[in-house]
Amino acid sequence: MLLKIDQLLHRLYRLCGLLAALCIILIVLLVMVRIGSRITGHYIPGLSEYSGYCLALAGSLGLAYTFGEHGHIRVEMLIESLRRKTRFKFELVILSIASVMAGYVAFYMVKQAYISYLYEDFSTKSDEILLAIPQAPFALGFVMFTVCLVHTLIKAMATGQITYLQHEKMHNSK
Repeated sequence: MLLKIDQLLHRLYRLCGLLAALCIILIVLLVMVRIGSRITGHYIPGLSEYSGYCLALAGSLGLAYTFGEHGHIRVEMLIESLRRKTRFKFELVILSIASVMAGYVAFYMVKQAYISYLYEDFSTKSDEILLAIPQAPFALGFVMFTVCLVHTLIKAMATGQITYLQHEKMHNSK
């Protein structure tokens, strides 16, 4: 049962990574359309704003995938000299703090999207889009990042191992 949940969560993280990659491709396409429209003398409203939304979505949706694939940059100058058990406990504290902080951000991002939806808050730029539309997936990215952190924390406490530390050992031994 727990293995199936673990596999499902990793699939969700990969899906978030795929969506982030699609947002980056969409940014390229939007910039190309904008350049083409300038050359031909046509104005298409909202292209810059949509590119900005895609950039924010790529960043937030990519958080869970990148963490799950051990791609986040870690500064270890202080903790690399700690003994194994002490380091493990310290890593659990760090994961706990990160989970709380990410959860805090996720909560307020969801709240912001919900309030924008309730008040029918529209963009004041040329795109004039309901702001809840780009805010909801942005909030989803932070929710998924929080889930990924909590998932890693629970898995570490249950197994006594932190997967990204094992991943680092493999890369450092090459």
